[in-house]
Amino acid sequence: MQFLEPPWCDICGTPGVDGLCDACAVSPPRYGKLRSIAFYHTTLQQAIHLFKFEKKKVFVHHLIQLINAHIPSDCSIETYDFVLPIPIHKKRLRERGFNQATLLANGIAKVEGVPVLTDVLVRKRHTVAQSSLDSTARQQNIVGAFEVRNPDIISGKRLLVIDDVFTTGATIREAVSELWTADPAEIDVLTLARTLDPEKS
Repeated sequence: MQFLEPPWCDICGTPGVDGLCDACAVSPPRYGKLRSIAFYHTTLQQAIHLFKFEKKKVFVHHLIQLINAHIPSDCSIETYDFVLPIPIHKKRLRERGFNQATLLANGIAKVEGVPVLTDVLVRKRHTVAQSSLDSTARQQNIVGAFEVRNPDIISGKRLLVIDDVFTTGATIREAVSELWTADPAEIDVLTLARTLDPEKS
């Protein structure tokens, strides 16, 4: 397993960059920073696949331990008011039986006693699985998929958004954009894994 280590882009976490990557220097994303634990390949890729698609929930405990042991110092859980998992639509939740991001978020936040919110950022529209699409189609597929409910809960708060895999960033960008409608103080993102080649993940 190959863990991500600095240097990385100060904002989007692209590996091997000192300061800002070219993309963030020109058009920075709307989150404060995004950090990932390890690259999405070999052992970790297999574990996530078994956990997510073959419903081997036994892997979640190992993945949570992995995250807790390697959270970057600038993304410490205790510095946030709320942790929010990227939601899945209720149709997919019925099919899968769980939201992998919620299980990860619960395990991570429990250590520091930070509340996890699962009913503020919701998936209002069912979409084709992002993993089956290229980068352009992913962005189009996810537009308008999220909604913020009870925005007063997160207004003025520091938020940490959790997801399992960062690929093209389309899902994260759309979710973060929707969260800003509630006027939080800050939004950061933490993912378990990150792929270097979005078109091949």
